[in-house]
Amino acid sequence: MTKSEASTGKPPLRTQRETCWKLRDEYFSCLEAVSIFDPTKVDTDESIQKLVKKSDCWKKKSSYEDACMTSWVDYFNKRRALEIRQRQILAETKKQSADGESEGK
Repeated sequence: MTKSEASTGKPPLRTQRETCWKLRDEYFSCLEAVSIFDPTKVDTDESIQKLVKKSDCWKKKSSYEDACMTSWVDYFNKRRALEIRQRQILAETKKQSADGESEGK
């Protein structure tokens, strides 16, 4: 979906949504391959930008942003960052629980 289509107020078609999701997943996978897990930092951190530009991820980012509505891109990026933080907290909690159980024995 182009930005002009998004501004018309029409909801995206199923094929447009599927394309958006596919390109989002490809972009996020590309970021993971270069050890970047928070897509919200790509636009704000210069060192991350350089790394993304050196890889194929910059093209994938552009395709993803062109195919998806801006509000969706913002939502997906923030949700991705939140999911990663939640996984890290959960892993740390499990580790602390396991450490606590082993100390109690």
